[in-house]
Amino acid sequence: MASQKNAFVVCGDRHWQYASVDPKTKLHEYSVGPASDEHAGGWKKDDFMPEYHRYMKVIGGFLSVSVDRENHSPVITFRHHNTRGDVEFEDRIAN
Repeated sequence: MASQKNAFVVCGDRHWQYASVDPKTKLHEYSVGPASDEHAGGWKKDDFMPEYHRYMKVIGGFLSVSVDRENHSPVITFRHHNTRGDVEFEDRIAN
């Protein structure tokens, strides 16, 4: 995957939200997590790896992704939201 230009991994098979970047390949991965706080869990504080994780939180919510143009260049923004829709984390990547 990392050999593909502008590739991002989005998954939902976790019970928490996270954003990570592989230090070797620079591949970005975003986990959506559960839709409700009731189903969030399973992560331990020791599982956080600062060399990979830019964000990690055991909460429910959703992930939104937008692609825009600024000065004729693409910009992609990933936003992790809590169950109320508030933004918990934002990752904006300009090309």
